[in-house]
Amino acid sequence: MPFTHLLDELIPRMRILIFVIGWFLFLSLNGCVSYKQLLSYQDELLDSTVVKRLIPPKIIIQPNDVLSINVHGSDQETAAPFNLEDQNNFGFSVESVQLSGYLVDEDESIDFPVLGNVKLGGLTTTGAKKRLTELLKDYLKEPVVNIRLLNFRVTVSGEVLSPGSFSVTNERLSIPDALALAGGLTDYANRANILVVREIGEEMILNRVNLQNTDFFTSEYYYLKQNDLIYVEPLKSKAGAVSDQTNKVVPIVSAVGALIAIVVALIQ
Repeated sequence: MPFTHLLDELIPRMRILIFVIGWFLFLSLNGCVSYKQLLSYQDELLDSTVVKRLIPPKIIIQPNDVLSINVHGSDQETAAPFNLEDQNNFGFSVESVQLSGYLVDEDESIDFPVLGNVKLGGLTTTGAKKRLTELLKDYLKEPVVNIRLLNFRVTVSGEVLSPGSFSVTNERLSIPDALALAGGLTDYANRANILVVREIGEEMILNRVNLQNTDFFTSEYYYLKQNDLIYVEPLKSKAGAVSDQTNKVVPIVSAVGALIAIVVALIQ
């Protein structure tokens, strides 16, 4: 058989072979996540890059908040009536400590020993501390008031390893902190489009942040407020990863069979 005639027969077969190999690779790689999609803070940063430090937002006391309030004075026996008797008998978990706190009513006030109804809603914890200190000066010499918000809770859902609601006693909580509490992001997390839902009065404010852009560090949503919700949406490539495994295997097996058949035909 002349060489040119043999070449004419082989070229179409080689084209088919290349097509089948390409198809097989496409099916195998479909749904894979690229390295770039796994990265956060992708902007090129120099060693001396400086990002302006954000001031954490002021946490405002709202109805249904739970406050821990401790009062001290030069004479602790005189200060005792202004403290809940069982505030130190609930253990150390956030949930147990909340049982000994002061619940802010719908009218933004608390029922405080001796002083009675005291409105603290709309104030920061610092402002509430100043208000109580002024009221206690009529009863105590040099009163010292410590206030802490006990129900600072955020919820993290979506593409994280351990979604859930998390209570913390620190009012300074950032999105990276919250994601760490939830076990971190999964491989299919869309780092460029994370939704933050925030309650402000009677409104729900929705905002999206991009972890792959360093502008995120200067966003007003970098630091969280109580009751914030974080939703991490999945990448589109996850749709292929969670589809029916049978539907994924059948075309791959068919491609392998076709590849084997073509190779056998070529070597005969």
